[in-house]
Amino acid sequence: MSPEITILLTTLNKLTPKWQEYHKEQLLLAADGQPIIIIAPEPQNWAISLVDDGVANISNIYRQMLRGAKLATAPYVGIAEDDTLYPPKHFDFRPPLDTFAYNKNRFNVFAWGTPRYFWKDRMSNSTLIAPRQLLIDALEERFAKWPNGTPVGITGELGRGNIEDKLGVSRRKSMWFETDLSVVRIDHRDGVDRLSQTKRKGMGPLKAFDIPHWGRAKDIIAKFK
Repeated sequence: MSPEITILLTTLNKLTPKWQEYHKEQLLLAADGQPIIIIAPEPQNWAISLVDDGVANISNIYRQMLRGAKLATAPYVGIAEDDTLYPPKHFDFRPPLDTFAYNKNRFNVFAWGTPRYFWKDRMSNSTLIAPRQLLIDALEERFAKWPNGTPVGITGELGRGNIEDKLGVSRRKSMWFETDLSVVRIDHRDGVDRLSQTKRKGMGPLKAFDIPHWGRAKDIIAKFK
């Protein structure tokens, strides 16, 4: 039976071995047998491996997504990031073929300070489910316009009208979806987010010390460090 979705995992392989093993375990559970392509600086041996041929910045993440989508064969792709945990059913969602979809049920946790989950009303590339051809078309248009990489200040999620307008590319549809259980993302200093690198990122209005499925924030951070 052909796969319905291919999961594209981007990683810089900078996080601790303990976290990488835990993340792998949880991603395999969430994938539920669907294929995974890992895009990393070095070859990987537990899924389909694609060596990252770029530099560590936000624009390159989208360039590697384009490479991964072209390698995939399933009609949909789901983006996974190495600092993000995915619950069961997250990769089951299928948006219309002309629409990018983002999971709104996403809590973040800072890797510094008192560990607390917090929620922000904001799209995150780490939760994207996309029709594969739509993603390819949108990113090919981006990099045709910006062959040397998109500027840091205006690089962002697919389907965000303000980003697409600033980049001078076609607007495409986007939508929210929600799973019963939350996606969890760790904000830390080893990623490409400048606000996290400098610990200047602000929390969202909804906060919690403990959430269903993932448990206490301090236990998640203990696995991360």
